[in-house]
Amino acid sequence: MNDSFSVYGDAASRTFSYTDRGVYHEFTAPGGAAMLARLLHEAGLAESPALEGSLRREHLELARFGAGYLAIGHRYGTEPGTAYIDTGSGANRLLFGGAAKVPEIEMNTPVLWASQFGLPDRSIIEAVADRLFLMLDADVLREAGALVSRAISWERTATELVWQLRNNPGLSYLLGAQHLLITCAEDGAVHLTRGGLRARLVLSNGDGEGALRGRVQGHIDDAFVVMTAAVACQFGAVMAGEPLRVRPVLKSAETLMLSGYSEEQLSGASFALVGIDDAGDDDAFDIPVRSGQSCDPDSWCVSNSVGDKRIFDIARDYVLNGEKVIEGLPRFTSGALTTVDRFEIEAFQDIQNLILAYAGGASVRPLSIAVFGSPGSGKSFGVTQIAKNVLPGKVEKLEFNVSQMTSQADMGAAFQKVRDVILEGKLPLVFFDEFDSDRDGAPLGWIKGFLMPMQDGRFRDETGEHPLGKCVLVFAGGTAASFEEFTAPMRSDDAALKAAFRGVKGPDFVSRLRGTINVLGPNQVDESDKNYILRRALLLRSLCERKLGVANGHVPISGDILWAMLLVPRYKHGARSMEAILDMSTIEGGVWEPVSLPDYSQLELHVDADAFLRLVLRVVILGSNTEQLAQAIHADYCAKQTARGQGDAPYLRDWDDLPEQAKEANRGQARSIAEKLSALGFTYDAGDTPFVSVEAFDDETTLLLAQNEHIRWMAERASQGWIYGEIRNEVAKTHPLMVPWDDLPAEEKQKDIDVADNIIPLLKSIGLRVYKTI
Repeated sequence: MNDSFSVYGDAASRTFSYTDRGVYHEFTAPGGAAMLARLLHEAGLAESPALEGSLRREHLELARFGAGYLAIGHRYGTEPGTAYIDTGSGANRLLFGGAAKVPEIEMNTPVLWASQFGLPDRSIIEAVADRLFLMLDADVLREAGALVSRAISWERTATELVWQLRNNPGLSYLLGAQHLLITCAEDGAVHLTRGGLRARLVLSNGDGEGALRGRVQGHIDDAFVVMTAAVACQFGAVMAGEPLRVRPVLKSAETLMLSGYSEEQLSGASFALVGIDDAGDDDAFDIPVRSGQSCDPDSWCVSNSVGDKRIFDIARDYVLNGEKVIEGLPRFTSGALTTVDRFEIEAFQDIQNLILAYAGGASVRPLSIAVFGSPGSGKSFGVTQIAKNVLPGKVEKLEFNVSQMTSQADMGAAFQKVRDVILEGKLPLVFFDEFDSDRDGAPLGWIKGFLMPMQDGRFRDETGEHPLGKCVLVFAGGTAASFEEFTAPMRSDDAALKAAFRGVKGPDFVSRLRGTINVLGPNQVDESDKNYILRRALLLRSLCERKLGVANGHVPISGDILWAMLLVPRYKHGARSMEAILDMSTIEGGVWEPVSLPDYSQLELHVDADAFLRLVLRVVILGSNTEQLAQAIHADYCAKQTARGQGDAPYLRDWDDLPEQAKEANRGQARSIAEKLSALGFTYDAGDTPFVSVEAFDDETTLLLAQNEHIRWMAERASQGWIYGEIRNEVAKTHPLMVPWDDLPAEEKQKDIDVADNIIPLLKSIGLRVYKTI
């Protein structure tokens, strides 16, 4: 297919000016469709646009931010003129910039339509739908009435967007296009194929929508133009059936945003487009396509559905190698806080938005937030990181433990300290830990004392009533592990329980909250909680970086300790226990090895010491039983061959009568069990992790294990000098079974299948079990 384009769309001739070291610079550059045509001309896909004549002119001033970074700092007025250009002939048509004016589209001409300003008309879409690639900015859909969240979580944005396209009658006609690409700023995109039957999410780096714009200074207006050009470079192949690579599209915009403008780029429209081979894999996440009332009934979470990657593999690799492992996964980062759990991302993002809006607003009524989680989950850590990083230098943290208060005077004194910080010009971030404590034996007895400060911004002490001022009040639960648990009495059918909660003003307290967070911590919440291993990994990596250091991106931790830290059933005191185990370890030589671990009694303070040590020693347990396993393997071989009437099979004799090379072959098979299991996503331990045991392999797994056993056996024989021969010869080292699996006789395949079937019983015989990590 010819890849050339005729480009039509909203365009301008832009005059840029800037001053560098006292010298004034001014030059003219194309804008909009004219810039796009120039980019495609540089790529050999379009004719060069003409800027002469009455083309609308824009005046912009560039500002320098840092070394070499130029961005638009100020806009002057525009001069009226022609708003549209048309570059002439091309095998494909590219329409850019909106739908105010559309030329006639030639019959059978493939069309790339890209807009960040408005939706195409329904009738025109329907006329070219079978040859149309439609590219829109997500804000175009929002402005057209689509209820699609922004910068809460990628999962929510993506599922809401797909649901709106499939169910909103004002938008569903867009799905008639062969391809529909919705870009969410420069950070992510949703790609739908015709009819919206398949949708996928691709992220540039995992940060939220708009995060890249927040990191750059000034304005870079041409990112959508650059992304359109990157799509155009793939257009012909995609319309011919090749897959669309979305990451080069996003990375081209990211490159421009992070490098800023240069005079050479603007005057020549020579922005670098990231090549397909340079952008890395798409790492696309399939978006659940739902019908019905809810766009996301199952609360889809990307980190639970990362293609063929197990959550455990991601967690282990993250601890060892850091941020690059989760690049492309949705995540929330603020200072030392990082999470990839959708529900924590949404909660923390909500709180960040609340704090930013509150700090920039006129209200002096306190902003009230409640935080819940198990002890040691890090309830104060997350909110503190957010507040101090979104408002650097403006926030001062105060902490009060309500369970230690004895009278209203204690509460009044706490609020006096808050007011002192306000008078110093700071924004207090005030933690009332265990706010839900009893008071004089009365459950939730302190709650009433918070109602006036929360609602009226005033407090009482022994001297009277006082105004408080602008502050953030964070109420950290001590008895309830979640907001749902705290408010359960409000939904209870027990009239007495509901009345008691009303009596302590629980509903009044809840009504004054503006945000809540359930901090999940390092322990598994319930059976559906798969991300707890990732949460552990994020915490463990942070601990290791601070306490062990990092060398070339790697942390010095033994694989056996890493295994136990990620998979031990429960940390008794949450994240504090994880830190305590590391702090109590006696580390010599800079590497956290099993020999460094604290003694049994110290471990028992923070974990089930028996379970932890069995996880640390699982490889040793397997290795120490090699001889026992080898004998059991030989016994199983003898029993099955005899049962099949093959009493003359080779080596059908007692273990003590076997030649040494035959014994070693059985030991090799025993030593290979862990590797064969790992290759198919299985592993083993002493029964302490929360994963469900596999009691028998399915037929497909059994066959793969058998094939891998044959491959292992051939490799072992080949390393000893054996080759294929029609006759087995111990001297010449020829063997008729040195052939691919498909060429094996049925009875020989069965022997390898027997080996696979025997793995689970073998491990059970030495106190180990098989399971699949998530």
